[in-house]
Amino acid sequence: METNKVDTRLVVRQSKFPTVCISCNKAISADETHYIEEGKIDHLHSLIARKFCSSCYAKYGEQSLLKGPSK
Repeated sequence: METNKVDTRLVVRQSKFPTVCISCNKAISADETHYIEEGKIDHLHSLIARKFCSSCYAKYGEQSLLKGPSK
């Protein structure tokens, strides 16, 4: 089976609506700074883009968060 892998990076955004960190399930309130996944070259739709709180970004770093949980 062929998988479509999109190269991504994390960018800083100001939250317009309350959301949840995909890593720790912490609530991210409106107007709070968070990190959102964005495609480097290809477009990554906002419905599948992962969002991370500032605490998880500071604790784990970009590469670790993008790689996902270790199994």
